Amino acid sequence: MDNNKRSRLWKWLGRAARMTVFFAVCVAALLYIDYRAARASVMDRLLGLGQRMAPYLDDGRATEAPRLVRINGIRMHVAAGATAHSPTMVKGWYQERYAARGDGMSKVTEDLRKRGAIPPEAPALNQLAFGDERQGGLAALDFGDKLSLEMLKERLSRFVGSGDLGSIARLRYVYWEKRGEGGTRFLTVWTDEKFKIADLVPGARTDAPGSDLEGVPRFPGTVRVLSAAEQGMPQQMAVYDGTGSPATAELFYRSRMKQSGWSEDPTFTTIAQKHGRRASRWTNAKGREVVLDLSDSRDNETGVTVVALQTH
Repeated sequence: MDNNKRSRLWKWLGRAARMTVFFAVCVAALLYIDYRAARASVMDRLLGLGQRMAPYLDDGRATEAPRLVRINGIRMHVAAGATAHSPTMVKGWYQERYAARGDGMSKVTEDLRKRGAIPPEAPALNQLAFGDERQGGLAALDFGDKLSLEMLKERLSRFVGSGDLGSIARLRYVYWEKRGEGGTRFLTVWTDEKFKIADLVPGARTDAPGSDLEGVPRFPGTVRVLSAAEQGMPQQMAVYDGTGSPATAELFYRSRMKQSGWSEDPTFTTIAQKHGRRASRWTNAKGREVVLDLSDSRDNETGVTVVALQTH
């Protein structure tokens, strides 16, 4: 995977973590004003999983039961947890838990370390860590079995031919954040089926797999970059990037949402403005509730990002 694709993948993973975290506080809508800083998780409970990610310290009491979401059409399992331990300990445990040992990947890693190609303290090549003691994450590829160099080459050739990461390994991802009262809260995400990176990182002008929110118009000039939904639950999210500005998008949605039968919550909008956000909450006659958050695009200084979240 080239550096550009790798960068786009981890940027997406960060965005996905922020999204899953926000579901936990969607009932407290005011927290949405600063959802990029809020981290928590509520997902639909799923029983009977075959290959779940290890809970912290292999102790399920500190981690919720696995829950299921579909992100850009891909099934992912999610579980949130908390511990009195520091983020450094959480990171270190998961690095050790999913370290490559005695196989082709570990041999390649050690060879590169000896040559000085990677730092001695760097994780194995099947892992990527980011962030710091305050917040960060670790992504790892779990190959399941110890692979010889020949077996590793064979799996990698499969990935190159199909783009399906699930054909060679399972993704294991943990996001952590230091709690103000001490300790750490964390979010684990994992896969156990087909996992095409191209679906997670769609082309610049191509909609990501998934769907828009029913009855919510799309701001012209944008493409869908993220679609997520909970299994068996009404919660759904769609994220769009494109041309335009937050101010123009705000005028568009205020007009079109009212035309479509939605009613705006003025109190929510006022509080959002006090926090420097262009966010609004809308309800319709069917009892559905949608929150819209508009901001400058992270990928384009002159663009707009639209986050549409259906809470119920």
